Amino acid sequence: MKSVILGKTGLEVSPLCIGTWQLAGPVTFDGKPDGHPDPGKENVIRLIRSLKDRGLNFIDTAEQYGGGEAERRTGEALASDRDDWVISTKFGYRIGPGNTRIDDSSPGTILSSLEGSLNRLRTDYLDIFLYHCAPDSADLPAALEVLEKARADGKVRFFGISGADLPLIKELQENDLLDVLQFPVSLLDPQPEITEFVKTYGVGTQLRGIMAQGRLTGKYLMQKPSWHADDNRTQHLADEDLSRFESLQALLPEGVTLAQAALKWGLSNPAHHSVCLGAKNLPDYESAIAAVEGAALSPEVISQLEKCALGLCS
Repeated sequence: MKSVILGKTGLEVSPLCIGTWQLAGPVTFDGKPDGHPDPGKENVIRLIRSLKDRGLNFIDTAEQYGGGEAERRTGEALASDRDDWVISTKFGYRIGPGNTRIDDSSPGTILSSLEGSLNRLRTDYLDIFLYHCAPDSADLPAALEVLEKARADGKVRFFGISGADLPLIKELQENDLLDVLQFPVSLLDPQPEITEFVKTYGVGTQLRGIMAQGRLTGKYLMQKPSWHADDNRTQHLADEDLSRFESLQALLPEGVTLAQAALKWGLSNPAHHSVCLGAKNLPDYESAIAAVEGAALSPEVISQLEKCALGLCS
C-alpha cells in the first residue's frame, strides 16, 4: 500500500489507520455501553499483525478504550516490530470508580496518562499523543510546556486533539499544540470548514466516523440490524431506517460498495491523509484496502454523492 505524508509531521503513514476502540471489548458508563462486543484478544492480535502484512503501519488507540485493554493488546501485537509502526493514542477520558467516566485533560494529568500509555503499549515513545477531551483554554500554555518537555525527553513526537470544535482547534494551532487532528467526517457530515483550516496550516489528519456509525456501511440496506446489548450502536441507530441510504448506493459504479465509496470520498480530498477504520475483521479491512488501491471515484460521482447525501436524493 502506498503511504502518504501526515501533514507537517512528515510521518509516512498508510492511508488506512487501524482503530482499536472496537477491538478492546465493551465498557459501560452509567449503564450505557461504550464500545462493541469483545472479539477476543488473540483474534485482535492476529488481525493487527495480518494488516501489517497488507501494508498498514498506522494504529490509533486511547487510554479509555476497554479500560486500557486496547493499548495492552496493541502493545502486545506490535512488541516485536514497534519501530515499523506509527502509534497514535489519546489522553483525558479514562475510567474512574464504579465505571464513571473521568473527563480531565488538565496539565497535571498529562504525564501520568503518558506513562500509563507507554507502559501498556510496551514502548518508550509515542508518535502521536492527542487530547481525547477538550482542554481548558487557560491551560494550553502549561500543557505545551509539559508536552514539549516530553518531546525533548523523546517520549512524544507529535501532539494534537481528537474533536471537531473549530474554535478550540484554532486555539490549539495558535498555541503550537496542533500537529495532528483526528476529527469526525463523512458524506453525511463533510466538515468543510475544518478541512479548509487543516489544509491551510498543513495539519496531519486522521478521519474518524467515515461510515457515520454504520449508516454508510451498506450492510443494513436490506435488513434491520440486530446488535448485541454491549454494542453502543444500540443507543443511536436501533430505531433508524437505514434502508434510506440505498439511494446513495444507486449512484455508484458497478462493483463499488457503499462502504468503499464512503472511504474513497474521504480520501479524495488531499487534506485528508488517513482514515481510522472501525472494522473488526479481516474481510472488512481487505474491502477497504481494495477501495484505497482501486480507481478513484470520478468528480461527477463525488459531486452526485455529496448532493444526494445531504438531501438523501429527495
